[in-house]
Amino acid sequence: MTTELFEEPRIKARRPAWRQRLVDAESGLREGIRADSTLFAFFFCAGVVVLTSIVLGLERWEWAILVLSLGFAFSAELLHQVLKQATAAYRRHFDAIFRLGTAAVVVAHLTAFSVSAILLWPHFSSLWRS
Repeated sequence: MTTELFEEPRIKARRPAWRQRLVDAESGLREGIRADSTLFAFFFCAGVVVLTSIVLGLERWEWAILVLSLGFAFSAELLHQVLKQATAAYRRHFDAIFRLGTAAVVVAHLTAFSVSAILLWPHFSSLWRS
Protein backbone atom coordinates (compact mmCIF):
# COMPACT_ATOMS: atom_id res chain seq x y z
CA MET A 1 0.00 0.00 0.00
CA THR A 2 1.43 3.34 -0.97
CA THR A 3 1.44 6.24 1.41
CA GLU A 4 1.62 8.88 -1.31
CA LEU A 5 -2.04 9.73 -0.80
CA PHE A 6 -1.50 10.43 2.88
CA GLU A 7 1.75 12.41 2.78
CA GLU A 8 1.85 15.97 4.05
CA PRO A 9 1.67 18.50 1.23
CA ARG A 10 4.80 20.48 0.53
CA ILE A 11 4.87 24.08 1.70
CA LYS A 12 3.99 26.23 -1.27
CA ALA A 13 5.39 29.64 -2.02
CA ARG A 14 3.04 32.52 -1.32
CA ARG A 15 1.37 33.40 -4.58
CA PRO A 16 -1.92 34.97 -5.54
CA ALA A 17 -4.69 32.37 -5.73
CA TRP A 18 -5.06 32.64 -9.50
CA ARG A 19 -1.33 32.11 -10.05
CA GLN A 20 -1.21 29.16 -7.64
CA ARG A 21 -4.05 27.57 -9.54
CA LEU A 22 -2.06 27.85 -12.78
CA VAL A 23 1.00 26.32 -11.09
CA ASP A 24 -1.14 23.47 -9.74
CA ALA A 25 -2.69 22.87 -13.17
CA GLU A 26 0.72 22.72 -14.83
CA SER A 27 2.00 20.33 -12.17
CA GLY A 28 -1.08 18.16 -12.58
CA LEU A 29 -0.62 17.98 -16.35
CA ARG A 30 3.03 17.03 -15.91
CA GLU A 31 2.17 14.32 -13.36
CA GLY A 32 -0.67 13.00 -15.53
CA ILE A 33 1.54 12.66 -18.58
CA ARG A 34 4.26 10.94 -16.57
CA ALA A 35 1.85 8.62 -14.75
CA ASP A 36 0.40 6.69 -17.66
CA SER A 37 1.45 5.88 -21.21
CA THR A 38 -2.14 6.11 -22.46
CA LEU A 39 -1.85 9.89 -22.39
CA PHE A 40 1.17 9.64 -24.69
CA ALA A 41 -0.88 7.47 -27.05
CA PHE A 42 -3.73 10.00 -26.85
CA PHE A 43 -1.38 12.88 -27.72
CA PHE A 44 0.04 10.89 -30.63
CA CYS A 45 -3.42 10.16 -32.06
CA ALA A 46 -4.54 13.75 -31.48
CA GLY A 47 -1.42 14.97 -33.25
CA VAL A 48 -2.18 12.79 -36.26
CA VAL A 49 -5.74 14.13 -36.37
CA VAL A 50 -4.57 17.75 -36.08
CA LEU A 51 -1.92 17.34 -38.78
CA THR A 52 -4.44 15.66 -41.07
CA SER A 53 -6.86 18.51 -40.42
CA ILE A 54 -4.20 21.07 -41.32
CA VAL A 55 -3.45 19.28 -44.59
CA LEU A 56 -7.14 18.99 -45.46
CA GLY A 57 -7.82 22.64 -44.61
CA LEU A 58 -10.72 22.46 -42.17
CA GLU A 59 -13.00 25.45 -41.77
CA ARG A 60 -13.19 27.47 -38.55
CA TRP A 61 -16.33 25.77 -37.21
CA GLU A 62 -14.84 22.33 -37.93
CA TRP A 63 -11.74 23.27 -35.96
CA ALA A 64 -13.91 24.40 -33.05
CA ILE A 65 -15.75 21.10 -32.92
CA LEU A 66 -12.53 19.11 -33.30
CA VAL A 67 -10.80 21.01 -30.49
CA LEU A 68 -13.83 20.57 -28.24
CA SER A 69 -13.96 16.82 -28.80
CA LEU A 70 -10.20 16.37 -28.25
CA GLY A 71 -10.38 18.52 -25.11
CA PHE A 72 -13.31 16.48 -23.83
CA ALA A 73 -11.38 13.24 -24.35
CA PHE A 74 -8.24 14.67 -22.70
CA SER A 75 -10.27 15.84 -19.69
CA ALA A 76 -11.82 12.41 -19.33
CA GLU A 77 -8.37 10.82 -19.46
CA LEU A 78 -7.10 13.12 -16.70
CA LEU A 79 -10.17 12.36 -14.57
CA HIS A 80 -9.43 8.68 -15.10
CA GLN A 81 -5.94 9.32 -13.70
CA VAL A 82 -7.55 10.89 -10.64
CA LEU A 83 -9.75 7.83 -10.16
CA LYS A 84 -6.77 5.50 -10.51
CA GLN A 85 -4.78 7.34 -7.87
CA ALA A 86 -7.72 7.79 -5.51
CA THR A 87 -8.68 4.13 -5.63
CA ALA A 88 -5.14 2.70 -5.50
CA ALA A 89 -5.17 2.26 -1.73
CA TYR A 90 -8.68 0.80 -1.52
CA ARG A 91 -8.84 -1.05 -4.82
CA ARG A 92 -11.19 -3.88 -3.90
CA HIS A 93 -13.76 -1.48 -2.44
CA PHE A 94 -13.78 0.81 -5.42
CA ASP A 95 -13.61 -1.59 -8.36
CA ALA A 96 -17.07 -0.55 -9.60
CA ILE A 97 -16.15 3.14 -9.46
CA PHE A 98 -12.91 2.45 -11.31
CA ARG A 99 -14.76 0.50 -14.03
CA LEU A 100 -17.22 3.39 -14.43
CA GLY A 101 -14.31 5.79 -14.85
CA THR A 102 -12.74 3.53 -17.44
CA ALA A 103 -16.05 3.36 -19.30
CA ALA A 104 -16.25 7.16 -19.27
CA VAL A 105 -12.81 7.39 -20.87
CA VAL A 106 -13.75 4.89 -23.56
CA VAL A 107 -16.94 6.84 -24.34
CA ALA A 108 -14.95 10.10 -24.52
CA HIS A 109 -12.42 8.55 -26.91
CA LEU A 110 -15.11 7.03 -29.09
CA THR A 111 -16.87 10.39 -29.20
CA ALA A 112 -13.66 12.18 -30.21
CA PHE A 113 -13.01 9.54 -32.88
CA SER A 114 -16.57 9.82 -34.21
CA VAL A 115 -16.44 13.62 -34.35
CA SER A 116 -13.06 13.47 -36.10
CA ALA A 117 -14.38 10.97 -38.63
CA ILE A 118 -17.52 13.03 -39.29
CA LEU A 119 -15.46 16.18 -39.82
CA LEU A 120 -12.71 14.62 -41.93
CA TRP A 121 -14.80 12.27 -44.09
CA PRO A 122 -16.10 14.93 -46.52
CA HIS A 123 -12.57 16.19 -47.06
CA PHE A 124 -11.22 12.69 -47.69
CA SER A 125 -14.09 11.86 -50.04
CA SER A 126 -13.45 15.02 -52.08
CA LEU A 127 -9.80 13.98 -52.44
CA TRP A 128 -10.81 10.51 -53.67
CA ARG A 129 -13.29 11.93 -56.18
CA SER A 130 -10.59 14.15 -57.75
